[in-house]
Amino acid sequence: MRTLGLASALFLGLACIASLEHARRSKAELAKERDLLEKRVAERTQELEETQLARLLELQRFAEFGRLSAHLLHDVTNPLTAASLNLQQLGRHESPAIAQARKSLRQLERYVQAARKQLRSQSYEVEFNVQLEMKQLLAVLKPLASKAGVSLVVEQKSPIKLYGDPVRFNQIMANLVANAIDAYSGTGIPPQKRRVVITIIDAGRYLHITVCDYGKGITAQQLPQIFEPFYTTKHGAIRGLGIGLSIVKQYVRDDFKGTICVNSSQAYGTTFTLLLRR
Repeated sequence: MRTLGLASALFLGLACIASLEHARRSKAELAKERDLLEKRVAERTQELEETQLARLLELQRFAEFGRLSAHLLHDVTNPLTAASLNLQQLGRHESPAIAQARKSLRQLERYVQAARKQLRSQSYEVEFNVQLEMKQLLAVLKPLASKAGVSLVVEQKSPIKLYGDPVRFNQIMANLVANAIDAYSGTGIPPQKRRVVITIIDAGRYLHITVCDYGKGITAQQLPQIFEPFYTTKHGAIRGLGIGLSIVKQYVRDDFKGTICVNSSQAYGTTFTLLLRR
């Protein structure tokens, strides 16, 4: 009986030692997991702080850009009006070049008025003739295209009406066509092959538009970022602020309840495809 008692005590002692060892290991594992969790929380907190800081800086850039834009609109209005009045005084003796300058000034005046309304969160929506808007736009962009040796081609079978803000539609197309013209810069492509083709198709409830060039294309690394604000591939260029395509996407989405996508390769050029709700 005494031997059995000693054996039981020894067994119980070993069991207690095993339990204490297990408890120590569990405590160490819990401490390790706690430290790992704290590390992950700290890393995630830092990521969130960095993301919030980046967004804050972006908002500050937008705010500063808006403030500068308001001052710029104020500064541009007076000389623009003066230039228009001076050209009007020429009357019937104006040359074709001056007549074109007057058209361009009128288009600029429309842009300035639209920008002012946008700052006041106003929009002017009407049913407008897409063909007429494109004609006015191409007249303004023709000197830019001619200087770059680029031919502008519009493929549209019949007049099409669209409901929305005609100035914003004009701005959408102006950005896309100007970018398409720029796509030939520094490529060495001969003038006879430099074409920008704008195709406009009535697709029932939607207006289907493509803007296609055969220039240098957009790299696979650049494509996911081209619609982001302030992202640009035109470093050092005059039109290199990186807001053009961001504005285009906003207008397409918000003003015309549509979509925009892009396909591009450095071998075949770039095509932007728009679906605008009618």
